[in-house]
Amino acid sequence: MNTNDPVYQMTLQSTSLENADERRKPIIEEVIKKNGRMPNMYANMINSPGLLETYLHGYDVFRKESGFTPVEQEVIFLILSYENACDYCMAAHSMIADNMSKVPVKVTDAIRTGEPIEDKKLQALSGA
Repeated sequence: MNTNDPVYQMTLQSTSLENADERRKPIIEEVIKKNGRMPNMYANMINSPGLLETYLHGYDVFRKESGFTPVEQEVIFLILSYENACDYCMAAHSMIADNMSKVPVKVTDAIRTGEPIEDKKLQALSGA
């Protein structure tokens, strides 16, 4: 990207349970039921309810049917976050890795810094 090129950023109003219409409310209620809260990313994605529904469905199917363990799944999400340079996703999946999926801290740290992963199977998942 040329440093003289303008930088564009979309801005969307976040949608919450309090300001959601009837189409969006049940989706938000389900998200809150599953997550205990409405993640910021979802609060913006709900502007297009079909987008959030599709995202949530794909995420759920991947988690349940991918054949990967929770650790392997999280390594995949961390690698995607790293490769896409998405700080938001990296932070979210690092928290999930550390607290829910039980990814070894050395693995999460290696992915965050772009270093090789010592575990050969997890390294293979990284595509490096």
